[in-house]
Amino acid sequence: MSGTPIPYSIGCDNFILSLFIAGLLGGAYVLLRDGGAIVERVKKMFYYKGQAAPYNARIGISRTGNTILYILLIIYSTIIIFGYLQQRGQLHTFGASYIPFTIFAAMLLVMLVLKRAVYDIVNIVLFSSAQAREWRESYFFTLKLLPFTLLPLVATIILAPTISSIIFTAYLLIVGIMWLIMLFIRCFNIIFNEKSYFLDIFLYLCAIELLPLGLMWRAIHQTNLFLIIKF
Repeated sequence: MSGTPIPYSIGCDNFILSLFIAGLLGGAYVLLRDGGAIVERVKKMFYYKGQAAPYNARIGISRTGNTILYILLIIYSTIIIFGYLQQRGQLHTFGASYIPFTIFAAMLLVMLVLKRAVYDIVNIVLFSSAQAREWRESYFFTLKLLPFTLLPLVATIILAPTISSIIFTAYLLIVGIMWLIMLFIRCFNIIFNEKSYFLDIFLYLCAIELLPLGLMWRAIHQTNLFLIIKF
């Protein structure tokens, strides 16, 4: 006589827990190896005009550190997607959570690659090559800071899967607002530094940042629905 199946919980998923622990170790390694470079670049993020050379050309992060930060961004973002879908009762792991996890992580990786290509094409057309390069380096450095800001939410999702949806949404909104403010300031300092085209910056970020995020979020929902029907 079989009992009632135990509902899936991220906090009891050894696969995701192992990724989370590996992510903590990877983040600690990056801070130990490149922590000084990261701190110095953060200090100069909001100061651009008047410098003899762009701050991105002064301090570098190791290739290993960059790779780990991108991997952490994908892992943490995928865990947040899992947490969001579980809260809505739409998460189905089919007995093997690595299947949807790998699919969502692959989608995020493709988006990251496409974002690099789109930004390069659009910025080279609209701005000078120096501005395009500086914005690319600044933007992707900002992107690599996201794992550190997302870590508290990821840890909460794993250690306290029953987190309130209000707290979950509020944290993401705060991170999103901070992200847009940082992009707005960098955008103004680097590529719209001749005149105060605030409306142009808003439209630029909506077209090249918010719209792709909205499409990605829609694609995640459709993919999850397809997986539910398929399996």
